[in-house]
Formats: sequence, structure tokens, C-alpha cells
Amino acid sequence: MDLNRMAGWVYYRGALVAMESENRGSESVLDEDCGKPWSSAGRQDGYAVFFCRNCYTVMGDSLGVCGDEKSLGAILCLRVTEDVNVGESIRFCVNDDLKGCAYHPLTCRSCGIGVGFNFYSTSSAYANLRGLFCLRKEHILCYILKSNSMVPGKELYFDFPDLNNDLAQLKTELVQMHLKMKTLSNHLEQDDDCTL
Repeated sequence: MDLNRMAGWVYYRGALVAMESENRGSESVLDEDCGKPWSSAGRQDGYAVFFCRNCYTVMGDSLGVCGDEKSLGAILCLRVTEDVNVGESIRFCVNDDLKGCAYHPLTCRSCGIGVGFNFYSTSSAYANLRGLFCLRKEHILCYILKSNSMVPGKELYFDFPDLNNDLAQLKTELVQMHLKMKTLSNHLEQDDDCTL
């Protein structure tokens, strides 16, 4: 099906959402308001809905995204819809960087196509991915609500801000607040001693 001609409606979270895509040729679809690919660094850039590339069943949304694993070509999600079937059998990787990793396959409940994996056991390099739903970008489409555009998963990336600076600043502010509270507490104790 030609994505540039696709139009229709999809029922998503209790509301009808228009699913339209303008004829954009072979150029990368960008968030028109921001002039860059959709990113999750600022949720104000827009929300996105992930669909099965084969049958357009809703797989999840950007609220459940917690990462983007470029080496695996996968979007990492904390949660997915009930239309993502987690296989009961455990499979093992026997090649590449994932050699020795065990995973449950993720399939689309509607059409049965494989859409990703859920790691059961991994090497230390991928230990942070255990238990997450990894949706393969090549098997999904992404509808960006703000710009009303459908984007192939391969063109999508998620830019998460580095929180180390924010955490350091928060720690500094908490220490300063603690010192102020301690000073106030000492003053109150001195005032109580003076009144007795």
C-alpha cells in the first residue's frame, strides 16, 4: 500500500483520529512545526502512535517509549497495547552481538507478523533492555498527531536529554535547602532556649 496516498480514520483511546499523509515523495517526513524529526526530548513536539506496518493495528504510543536502541533498530517501550502478542516460547540468538541472548518474540495479534522482541536473558551489554518491549523500526509505522503525518519507523529517532546535569543541579539545590533548614532549626532552638 502506498503510504503517500493512505487516508482514513483510526479509533484510538476513545477518539477518532484522522490518519492522513500528504504526498511528500521520497523526502524524510519531518514535524513541520519543529522542522526536525519527532523527538521525545520535549513532549510538546507532539505525540505519536505506533502501528503494525502490515495491517495498521495500534502497537503503542510515544508515552510508553523509554529509549531508542540504534544498534538493534528498535524503539524501547515500557508498555504496548494488547494487540502485541508476547510469545510463550523462548528463542535464542546465535549470531551477531546478541549471541547467547534469550527473548520472547512479539507479534501482531491481528496479522501475526513479527514486530519485535522482549529480552528474557541477555549479556551484560544489553542488561538494561530486559523486560522492555523492543519494537523493530522496520516493522512499524508512526503516526505523528501534531503534524498529521505517517512516518516509517526507520525514519524515526528519539532524542532523550542527558539527565546528569539536571541531577547534579537538583542535588546542589537540595543540599542548599538542607543547610537553610538546618540554620532555621538552630535559630528556632536558640529562640526556645532564650524564652525559657
